[in-house]
Amino acid sequence: MTTPLTENPAVVDPARTLNLTQKDALSSIAFFRHQRIDGGMCQIGNKRFSMRTIVSLQKLELVRPDRHRLALTTGGQIAADKLKGGGRDGHA
Repeated sequence: MTTPLTENPAVVDPARTLNLTQKDALSSIAFFRHQRIDGGMCQIGNKRFSMRTIVSLQKLELVRPDRHRLALTTGGQIAADKLKGGGRDGHA
């Protein structure tokens, strides 16, 4: 079952809802195109994240597996844009 975007706290206020590692992983997935899973770790660009971090982002409905890589959901793209913008409403 999916949560509506307006009721998902990770989409509404990702700066407060996500921890530092989750924020970094979400931003990396949005920025880097090269990804690979290697022994319980997920390498995204030049950064490595544990699969536990990726699974937590999947549970928050921010990312989904897409063939051999991870893709942002609509909510994940909104959250990444808000984190990149710096402001609570997505504007710096």
